[in-house]
Amino acid sequence: MSMSTLNVRPMTEPNAIPPDIMDELIAWSVKLNSGTASATDQQRFQAWRDIDPMHERAWQTLHAMEQDFMAIPAHSRQLVANTIALADAKNRTDKQRRPKLKALAICAVTLLGSALLIQQVSPWQAPLHYSTHMGQRAEFTLPDGTQLTLNTNSSVDVRYSLLKREIVLNHGEIYLITGHDTDAWFGRRRFWIDTAQAKFEAIGTRFSVYQHANTTQLHVAEGVVAIRVAQQPEVRAYASDTYRMQGVAAALVKTGTQHSDPIAWVEGVVIAKQMRLESLMSELARYQPLPLSYEDDTGNLTVSGVFQLNRDDPAEHALQTLSHTLPIRITRQHEQLLIKKK
Repeated sequence: MSMSTLNVRPMTEPNAIPPDIMDELIAWSVKLNSGTASATDQQRFQAWRDIDPMHERAWQTLHAMEQDFMAIPAHSRQLVANTIALADAKNRTDKQRRPKLKALAICAVTLLGSALLIQQVSPWQAPLHYSTHMGQRAEFTLPDGTQLTLNTNSSVDVRYSLLKREIVLNHGEIYLITGHDTDAWFGRRRFWIDTAQAKFEAIGTRFSVYQHANTTQLHVAEGVVAIRVAQQPEVRAYASDTYRMQGVAAALVKTGTQHSDPIAWVEGVVIAKQMRLESLMSELARYQPLPLSYEDDTGNLTVSGVFQLNRDDPAEHALQTLSHTLPIRITRQHEQLLIKKK
């Protein structure tokens, strides 16, 4: 009777990472930090992470350590880079000197720990803050090459750290074309958007995020965005998908039920498609406050058209234009404009 050979991993403490895996992770870190890592190397590293849950856990352990600090202080970066480069050189010239490589890696970790202490006492990089006022739209290029566009009355905080890029959307709406992050130390860093209702991870893409009072809307123009809501399983949104997050659910908005283009504002317009007049005016009121009241069910009249935002009075101008094409008349009553049927 033949017997199969089992590959049994030595038992360790429940939460310990086996030394051989840590050795492999150190080797990968040296390779990815060497400046010569190719796209193939990145793919091989991802395959290494995927082949064994313990590999991924080892990497996530390093990733979790990174969550505790924003980044290494600028004056400590060269020390760490020199240490890793020296370790790489030693490993190439004499593979038998693994103890020295480990010692150098421990030295690098020590430097990282020192950097953390310095960071806690005197942060070297404060979050970047961008905002717009009502009626304003603005474009910015972030340090990693990402193109960030803010819609009217929007606010974000941008945080960069050793292994992660993160944008916190405080309120309003943004449009992003994610950058290639070519200057990152360990390959392209993960890119996250945080909102009140959900977290999004961009996977090389163009997309918009709109933070309502109690709802977040995501629209993907190109690529893929991973959606994480509470403790629910991850959902992936693809090109042309629109999702709304409220509570603990991420709901796909069905094609044909949207009455406006989610990213037309980037081009300076609102595009309405059989949209209720009241909904259109609420959207335009984001750019210009215009108190309105409706009589005779005029708010339910449907409207289609393209309405310009590149003017001081987009809401009032649109309403005056619609008064020539819809059966409505506009009168002023106290502090409001009253819309009635003709």
